[in-house]
Amino acid sequence: MERAYAYGVTVIVLGLVGYPATQSLDADDYPLSTYPMFARPRGRIGDVTSALAIAADGSSSPVPPSFVANAEAMQAVSTLRRAVASGPRASRALCGAIAERVSRASDAGLRAALHVEIVSGRVDAIDYLAERAAPRSRRLHARCDVPRGAP
Repeated sequence: MERAYAYGVTVIVLGLVGYPATQSLDADDYPLSTYPMFARPRGRIGDVTSALAIAADGSSSPVPPSFVANAEAMQAVSTLRRAVASGPRASRALCGAIAERVSRASDAGLRAALHVEIVSGRVDAIDYLAERAAPRSRRLHARCDVPRGAP
């Protein structure tokens, strides 16, 4: 009897583990998921939306996620995308909020930025993340000045 019980439990567990493989690639449900974000190959070319700190010499550097939303990079990306999708007014409002935070940054280099820009660029993800290539195209959604306190 114990052996039959062990076989039965094994069959049920294996069935549960294998169940997601029987679902469509878009199925995503708790507690079992096919992880649709990983189920299909993705192209190397994609769009990236970011906030940039622009220095007096025209050079730019990415604004850290904590100045956009919080310390979580994906939440910062989501905040930027949502603002851009909501239109110019939302993009300008977010840009102004980021610029205000940048003006109070503890990092002197970031605090010295003159402007903040919210931009989208089309990139080759591998080359871009390996810092071997710049975006193929760039679209400016908002540009705002970093506020300066009284001297």
